[in-house]
Amino acid sequence: MKQLQKYLVLALLAVPLVGFTGGAMTNSVIKPNEAVASPALKKGSSARLYGRLWSQYSNTKKAGAEANTTIFDDEGMARMGFKGKSSIGNGYSVNYKVEWAIDLGDGDSSGLDGEDVAKNSGDKEEAAKAHAFTNKQSWLGVLTPYGQFKFGSMESPYKYLAKHDILHDTLAQMRDTRGISQGAMSHSGYWRTAGFYELKAGNFRFAAIRGFSNHDEAAYSSNNKKDYGYGLEYKNLGIKGLSLVYAMNHDHSADKENKKYTITYDMKLADKRKVKVWYMHEDVEIDSKMFDSSEGEVDWYGIHYSSGPMKLQYSIANTESDAGSATEGDGPAYNVGMQYKLSKTSRFYAGYSDHDGDAGNNSTDFRTYIFGLRHDF
Repeated sequence: MKQLQKYLVLALLAVPLVGFTGGAMTNSVIKPNEAVASPALKKGSSARLYGRLWSQYSNTKKAGAEANTTIFDDEGMARMGFKGKSSIGNGYSVNYKVEWAIDLGDGDSSGLDGEDVAKNSGDKEEAAKAHAFTNKQSWLGVLTPYGQFKFGSMESPYKYLAKHDILHDTLAQMRDTRGISQGAMSHSGYWRTAGFYELKAGNFRFAAIRGFSNHDEAAYSSNNKKDYGYGLEYKNLGIKGLSLVYAMNHDHSADKENKKYTITYDMKLADKRKVKVWYMHEDVEIDSKMFDSSEGEVDWYGIHYSSGPMKLQYSIANTESDAGSATEGDGPAYNVGMQYKLSKTSRFYAGYSDHDGDAGNNSTDFRTYIFGLRHDF
């Protein structure tokens, strides 16, 4: 498996490099997009308010326990923020994004209850306060003809490349169902105090991230210095609709890393119907919720079917601990989901997920079902 990953990375690097051979990289090669500034952009600035509102009912039940039902889910689902860019000429622009999580259900966007807050801060008065806004990402960057640079708090390439789960940010998502990895070193959270670079060139995309801070003060510590990650993506690789992704994150202090590769195929059928299928393999060394103190591997398979305003999903994953024991996190998980667009900005959604626990770590079987309304602005 490690040899296969090695060849995959080499292939993703070799194909775009062949296209670059024989001449300098120019704007005829690099298409203007979010990660590359357009030389034709007029001088000036723009900024806009944007957001995403969710109202969701969720029901989660663990084996042998009473079901938890609620109208919020503490995933930081709803959000609002500002983003924009300002041209500085010659194909360069300054851009930015500042985004906060909000919660329409209970007004506490942090996902922490009073006991957690008191434990982390030692402040009982603070524990009684709701956190109306919680920072999700905030960065300031520069767009150039040779890629984008960002500094602040942002997603790693591991998280956002090949993000297929339509139930993402809900309790029925696969990362909460222990079907794929969690944590800042994989599919959750944001890297704080980090630097980021991304280049898009035709069907090829390269992105890298690095932590810079060893600041430590009470509950607000940040120690990601020398942590790094990168991702490679190539679309329409030999066959239209076929995409490959390789990504990894390395934790310097633990000297461990997570790695994944994903193969995706998009097909267009008659009457504007679409089908997407994918396979993802992960080598996980950092995920205490999935494998406790051990390490392991994950295989995730999924399919989307889209017809008109309706999109359906089914995905299934199997985790296997390297400890070679059925007591260290082995077990299947799956989820099914639906989205129905009511308009360009509003949609109804529903989902169901199930995790089959083992006899040891993460032993509790649980299932979740949700339904809700989402509106973007």
